[in-house]
Amino acid sequence: MGRLLSFIEGVLFLCVCCLVLSNCGSNGCVDNRSSIPLAQFYSYDAQETALSVDSISIFGIGQPTDSMLLDSAVAVTQVYLPLRFTQDSTQYVIHYEQQGLSSPRYNDTLTFVYRSYPYFVSIDCGAMYNFVIDTCRYTRNILDSVSVTVPEITNKNVESIRIFYTVQTQTPDEE
Repeated sequence: MGRLLSFIEGVLFLCVCCLVLSNCGSNGCVDNRSSIPLAQFYSYDAQETALSVDSISIFGIGQPTDSMLLDSAVAVTQVYLPLRFTQDSTQYVIHYEQQGLSSPRYNDTLTFVYRSYPYFVSIDCGAMYNFVIDTCRYTRNILDSVSVTVPEITNKNVESIRIFYTVQTQTPDEE
């Protein structure tokens, strides 16, 4: 009888240990698993206030599949601009749909030159690629300027890029 009691105590001890150890671990990955830069639109004259833009489309150059990131029918203040970890640069075209600006000659091009590096998050989340943006080049057809505010792109949801436009306002006597 003593051996049976010891055996039952051992099994119970093992069950309690398994239960405790299983509760010590994570319940899965709840972190964002992608490192994608977030770009926000701004007026050059009011650099602390986000600008809502509409009638523009943004698409990638040299993408292997459909690369439309932003459709011209939607007004937005920000857009995610994914980078390719297999390359050291990524380019995007901003196409304007406003009257008189829809010709491709008014398109602006953004070019990001960067380094990617693998980053191990955890056993549950696995690994991902983070990026360090070294250079940002852009055309100035309609675009005023671009600023990389956070060059290291991780899975944190923070604004990393500011895209500035010169906004013309009409005075009451111009209407």
